[in-house]
Amino acid sequence: MTRPTLLMVVGLIVSSAIAGRADADIIMSAAGLNATLKKMGQLKQQIDAGTKTQRDEALFGLGVEGDALATLINQEVASHGMQERELIDLALSRMKELGLAVTYNREKKKFFYDGAGFEQYLKNAPGGPHAAAAQFKLLSYQFYQSTGGDPVALVEASEAKKRFLARYPRFKENPELDLYLAIDYRDLYRRFRDAHDEASAEKYRRLTRSRYQQIARLYPGTEQASTARQLLRRFDEEIQTTSRHH
Repeated sequence: MTRPTLLMVVGLIVSSAIAGRADADIIMSAAGLNATLKKMGQLKQQIDAGTKTQRDEALFGLGVEGDALATLINQEVASHGMQERELIDLALSRMKELGLAVTYNREKKKFFYDGAGFEQYLKNAPGGPHAAAAQFKLLSYQFYQSTGGDPVALVEASEAKKRFLARYPRFKENPELDLYLAIDYRDLYRRFRDAHDEASAEKYRRLTRSRYQQIARLYPGTEQASTARQLLRRFDEEIQTTSRHH
């Protein structure tokens, strides 16, 4: 009798972990997790033994799978709490065995993939067909895990977003990234305002307003345009309130 493969063992453990449980609102399932882990295993084999083109594609694919599974875990926790703890723990441990790190950010109360697949893809193929998508994912991780409290880090992050928008002007996720940039500017305005650096605060006040206006103009009919208009109204109200108190 041959020894069972890792994926066979995963299938048995996953099935037994939630055997008999039925839920009409299923987000994470044994079958879905088994399929994802199987695909990750195949991508890992391709990274280890494929041609350069195959390795690059597999690196990006592994990043996509890691990102998607982290998102799925967050959706599961948001809907059901830790009801599926065994399944979540199993997913995290098997991903770790495959070289994918997904960790819990206590401050943000979310799981995040570390983006290593995307980072390695960009090192191997900086001009590759998935370069924009990989870089966007890394910028989004940085944005969502930032506290917005460090002006130096915020300036660096905003400059990285500006470079991306200039390099990939037609990338499909630009409305979202543009919104991240506007929020970076807003947070910089607040930091400099609180530090009584009036010149810098005024600079970022103007940049924030113009960015929100630009998003509404450039991406009409999108969710981001609607959000930008709402955030601009709130920002103007915040400025008025601040002015009255001073």
